Parts: sequence; C-alpha cells; structure tokens
Amino acid sequence: MGKMNRLNDTIEVINSFINLSFKLGVALGGAVFIFYCWRIGYFPQDASVGDGLLLILLAIAFGGFYLFFIVCLTSLGIVLGPVWCGLQKLFSLLLIICKKITKKNIKHHPFTIEKARIEFWFFAMLGIFFVIWFSRFDIKILLTLTLCVWGCALMWSTYQQNYRDIFILEHKETPTDDDIKRLKNLNSAQPFIVVIFLILPLLVGGVTGELLDGTMRLANLRKDAAVVHIKEPYVTYAVEYGLTGEKSNFGGEYSKFSNVAILFNGFGRNVVIEMKKPIGTVSLAIPSDHVYIIQK
Repeated sequence: MGKMNRLNDTIEVINSFINLSFKLGVALGGAVFIFYCWRIGYFPQDASVGDGLLLILLAIAFGGFYLFFIVCLTSLGIVLGPVWCGLQKLFSLLLIICKKITKKNIKHHPFTIEKARIEFWFFAMLGIFFVIWFSRFDIKILLTLTLCVWGCALMWSTYQQNYRDIFILEHKETPTDDDIKRLKNLNSAQPFIVVIFLILPLLVGGVTGELLDGTMRLANLRKDAAVVHIKEPYVTYAVEYGLTGEKSNFGGEYSKFSNVAILFNGFGRNVVIEMKKPIGTVSLAIPSDHVYIIQK
C-alpha cells in the first residue's frame, strides 16, 4: 500500500511538472511571439490561443538558442580572463594614483575569473563569431557585447567560487556564528547571481532583436532570402509601392520577386514579406493562398 501511495505521489509530481512546463512554455513562447510581432510591425488578427504547440516550439527555439548564446559569451569571457586581470591591475594602479592625489581612501573589491578549461576554447571561438555577427563592427554594440562578455564570465566565476565556499562551510565540523551567517548569505545570493547571469545579455548586449530573428529562423517562421510568386491583386499593391516583379511561370496573374525576406509565415493566414527598394524597404502582408514561396 505504501508503494502505491509513493507511486501515486510520483505521478502527481510528474503531472504537475508537465502542466507547469506547458504553461511556462506557452508564456515564454507568447512573449517571444508578441515581441517579434512588435519588432516587424505586424500582429496576426487570426491568431488564437489554440496555437499553444507553436508557442511552445518558439519557447524551445528561443530558450535553446539563447542558452547557447550565453554559453558562448561566457566561454569567451573566461578565455579572456588574463585580459580582464590586466585591466584590473591597471585600474588598481589608477586608484593608487587617485588616492595619492585626492588623499581619499577609495575602496576597490577585486574580482577573479575562473581558469579556462579546454572545452571553453571551442565555445569561445563561437563567441567571437557571435560578437562579430551581431555587432557587424558597430562600435556601440561591440562595446556593449564586450561588457556583456565580461559580465557573464564574472557572474559564472562568482557563482562557482560561492559554490566552493558553500561546500566548505557546509562540511565544517564546528562552524562559528560568522560561518553560519556567511553560509546563509551565500545561499541567498546564488539565485540572484543566476538571474543576473541569464538576463544580462538581454539587458546589456543590445542584441535582443537579433536573438528574436534567430529564433524565428530556427522555428522556420522567417527566411532571409527567398523567391516569391505573388498573385493579383497583390502584385498591383507591390507595384504601387515601387516594386517591379518579373514574369512568373505560375501564370499571368502572378509575378516573380527575388531576394525577398519572409518575415512571418506559418502562423495565421497571412505571409509577411519584405522587399528592398532603391531607397528603403517595403513590407507587405499577403494571404498565404496568394503567394508561393521558393527557398533559395
């Protein structure tokens, strides 16, 4: 009887975990979906709550891509540990000079970065790729990503150091009152460090839009380059915006447009495309039964 009760309790815990995961997945996927729609300036009016599986797919795609992004930035920051230590020594030297000039005692809490293990180097190379790709040599984004790389490495190193200190304090035979107090503070600080570590790239990196675009590519809702064949009357709409198509093999009612970005497809009844003009770009929402998409 006791085994049956334990089995029922286990099943209830699993069911609760599945229900919670589903709700969190829908919430995160919905947030990604809404922010992306706001980013491209289009929200499908025929979207329904019943599209929960697609929202979970978006949550998985965004979560996986974002965690991989964090791992790469953190690995790069750890590999660059000697650089941060060198900058810290330079900063300490400047503080000493300021103390002598101002005669004021300026406090500085030194930080340490974990030593890079062999597996960090592989992800660090990908981290360099992410920094170059996202910044595209834009100095502002490059600086914020550099700050993010250092911050992620610092948060990871702090968490690891606190974990080792917690292990030592928990296995101390006769802990003092100060040890107990420090252990409590360390345990309380760990969740905050994890939260900062996870949200830092979103707050500091300046690449939230790029991450959303990457998520939509993983979910196959966005394509950066495609050939589309558009049916009337939407060919006329495109012409009115200054876009000229080519002859299409789909028939006289269709026109062919090349190098088209598919901003939104597969959710709702419209396809959102973006085409370049001599000056600027134009976005059009076209019913899916009036457009054929050919991936380049």
